[in-house]
Amino acid sequence: MQKFLILLAAVILPTSQLCAQEPQDPTPTIAYTTEGLWNTTTGIANWVNILNVDYEFPIWQDGAFSLDLLSVNNLRHEQGKGGVADDLHLFSAIEDSPSTLALMAFGIGQHFSDNRWFVYAGIRNLGKDYFTEPWNSVFTSAMNGLFPSISTNFAVADAPLAAMALHTEWHPSERWSVKLSLYDGVASQQWNELFRLNLRRDGIFAIGEVGYKGDGESYLGTYNLGATYGYAPTAQELERGGVRKVSRASLWVLAEQPLMLQRGGRELYLIVHGAWAPRSDCDLYGAGALVCRSLLAKEDYVGFLVSRGLYRGGYETQLEVTYSYRWRYLKLQPALHRVHASRGDYTIAMMKVIVEI
Repeated sequence: MQKFLILLAAVILPTSQLCAQEPQDPTPTIAYTTEGLWNTTTGIANWVNILNVDYEFPIWQDGAFSLDLLSVNNLRHEQGKGGVADDLHLFSAIEDSPSTLALMAFGIGQHFSDNRWFVYAGIRNLGKDYFTEPWNSVFTSAMNGLFPSISTNFAVADAPLAAMALHTEWHPSERWSVKLSLYDGVASQQWNELFRLNLRRDGIFAIGEVGYKGDGESYLGTYNLGATYGYAPTAQELERGGVRKVSRASLWVLAEQPLMLQRGGRELYLIVHGAWAPRSDCDLYGAGALVCRSLLAKEDYVGFLVSRGLYRGGYETQLEVTYSYRWRYLKLQPALHRVHASRGDYTIAMMKVIVEI
């Protein structure tokens, strides 16, 4: 915890002075997240803190250098006690392994043809390009990021891990997008491993997506169809110290469908997840959710999510009820999770606070 607080001061204080002296320079995005978790079934509690600093420096016309840093302080993990529950889905999106300073992005991106094409090369994290839809991001569980059919099969570049990558995007129109990314097959948070590109030893991980995004004023929502392929060691193989590579693929869909749009800003959305990954640790995954905006106050969100995953080691069904309210730079979000799984049943209460500047 002491290292985390020192890093927090070291990053924010010089940054605030730089922005005050040179307002014409690119301003970094700084987000601090703190989350308290309590397993009401077992009485186990945890406290997690995350500091994220994201810079983007223009270096030439339509080109920019990206630098994204992440620091994670996980109280129970630092004490060697693990998480608050033995779940498969990971109900908390931020209960990650502690890291004093992890590199999420370090590379150069270039736009072409009036921003219709985008190419990036360097260290990157999957969360910067995929599963970033706004309504899906309301929830606190890990399903608001990579689906378990992806994250459980390989050591993919999911925070706090990253890897060398080549990422491309094509926007044939204002509504349509096509994305394709190629990653080194083994992601890491260790600086001495991040800059390696050893496809013979690590293998390769590829992910692609075709997406359509509505205008936000009609009943056309956001629809994404994606696929992954990996020929790399699994996360379990790496934990055993092995390097044997396996070939696995998956298909997934993510849809955000508006059900109600009112002039006062109140909106109701249906969210649907689906994934199939044959011969993998998580073969099937599906979820459905309802999210209402501006129900009790302007710019608040109320969400209810049901998800289920079928694993080689069992099954898991998870329910989440959450409410979030933003006031200027501050966001408050309580949530309640109910986990029913082959490993046991749990009820987890959490409180998340986010400060963004």
